[in-house]
Amino acid sequence: MNASVSVSSVRRAAGAVLPLALAAVVFTPLRASAAEVTVESTSVSPSRISSGEEAIQTVALAEPAPAGGVTVDLLDGNEYEDLTYWQSTKHRVTVPAGQRRVSFPIRVQSATSAGTVTRLTAGVGGSVAETSVTVDPIDARVQDVTDFTVDKRIAPEGSEITGTVRIKSPAPVGGLAVDLRKTPYESAAVSFPYYVVVPAGSTSATFAIESAAYDRPRFATVMAALSTARQFNGVIGVPKKFSIGVLGPVRHYPGNVENFGVVGLGDIWHPFGARINLTSDTPGVIAQLNVPTDGSIPASQAGAQFQIHVADSVPVGTKVKLTATWVLGPAPVSTEFTVQE
Repeated sequence: MNASVSVSSVRRAAGAVLPLALAAVVFTPLRASAAEVTVESTSVSPSRISSGEEAIQTVALAEPAPAGGVTVDLLDGNEYEDLTYWQSTKHRVTVPAGQRRVSFPIRVQSATSAGTVTRLTAGVGGSVAETSVTVDPIDARVQDVTDFTVDKRIAPEGSEITGTVRIKSPAPVGGLAVDLRKTPYESAAVSFPYYVVVPAGSTSATFAIESAAYDRPRFATVMAALSTARQFNGVIGVPKKFSIGVLGPVRHYPGNVENFGVVGLGDIWHPFGARINLTSDTPGVIAQLNVPTDGSIPASQAGAQFQIHVADSVPVGTKVKLTATWVLGPAPVSTEFTVQE
């Protein structure tokens, strides 16, 4: 009898518990999978900023993110990609599991005209939400990029040049981003970030410029910009080996100061300097190194520039071979160019 009561009690208990468990399963909404999640909205605060200032973008989903979170694709709607926005976001953000929204700091490139609108989109799968941020030029009477310097002009591949930007007044809370760009066709010379942030309260910031000239000396013009304020500097990357190269077109010298090239010493040790002789196979074409009077490239430098003088008697279209000979150093190296009109 006691056994019978015990069994029936268990059955009644099981009967009471089972419907509740089933009800919990039936009436609790299933958590969306990553493929089913959609973007509900995106916004920027403040929606209007001055060039270089930071803003906060928020992305909201229509439902909580599933396990593992949801990756949201971020894009700008400019005709040409906003590289500053790309660097600040890498074009994506993750909404954590169980959350519906995420907020993150952003930077967009500075504006040269008032009321410049940058459209921003956030998407997951086929769902997309859009917002925008309006950027105004910074008042040059109050703020400006006053200087842009580099600690050296020539660097072997894989090594770094340190760039320093300076602004007129201390940066505001959140810091101030100065855009960094280079001339597109010179892109193989060096690499560096698309902006550098001057910390709040400071008037300067540094950034690394890495040499990427793996095959021959290459030149790049680097620009630091904040609205219409722009500062430029030229940097040169050279291979790790002894090398020579002409940087830019070579024309008849009078009035054409762009006739120049570079001898690169790479990462070859030269504690007592390096004496280099330059020779041309064409009469009327002379190359002259920009070095101290003793004719040696100092131990502290990875190379040196040289000027090319082309006499009027040298016809346009003439092919010229320049050779650099390192006295008591590696084998000579040569480069060729054609005299242009």
